[in-house]
Amino acid sequence: MRDCRVALAQIDPALGDIRSNLDLHLRTIESARAAGADIVVFPELSLTGYVLRDQVADLAEPLDGPTLARLADAARDIDVVAGFAEDGPGHRYFNASAYLADGAIVHVHRKAYLPDYGLFEEGRDFARGDVLRAFATSTAGRCGIATCEDLWHATTAWILAQDGADVLFVPSSGPSRGARDDSGPGSIEVWRELLRMTARFQTTYVVYVN
Repeated sequence: MRDCRVALAQIDPALGDIRSNLDLHLRTIESARAAGADIVVFPELSLTGYVLRDQVADLAEPLDGPTLARLADAARDIDVVAGFAEDGPGHRYFNASAYLADGAIVHVHRKAYLPDYGLFEEGRDFARGDVLRAFATSTAGRCGIATCEDLWHATTAWILAQDGADVLFVPSSGPSRGARDDSGPGSIEVWRELLRMTARFQTTYVVYVN
């Protein structure tokens, strides 16, 4: 592992508009590259927007689809983490995140813990991922991806750390909740506490983007 500079792409994707969102990704990647970043990390489902519901079947693409191919081409001299709806094996749909580098897909993580409480209905639209593993990069050493709700289950980070992850990327699309007049939404501080605790307990760097 070496020192690297990470750009957090705090974008606001247009729901269901992959073409517009891909253009936004490409522009953001170029800005991150110009700023000297080695890695640019986008939020959960950044290529589609989050609350897709019945649009999932229309927007999901396989790993060899055109959208990831364009992103991989842009990731030749800067690494990219991006979220997308995957049309996976058996035409099961996954809330997925890809790590792209050197013009190729290095790793794909399929979200394992799908929230189905309160305002969330991910289990209605997506299949659960069933693999947690770290992966090697030339930029940031050995890494792992835990998507939003995944990190709220302590075994996720533990398994990735035990598999050698030095860095955990946590793309999220969590809503702001618990508004306070004095300090803003309470959910922000709760997330910060979780991220700090994870970093300390697993002795890893944690990169969060929402």
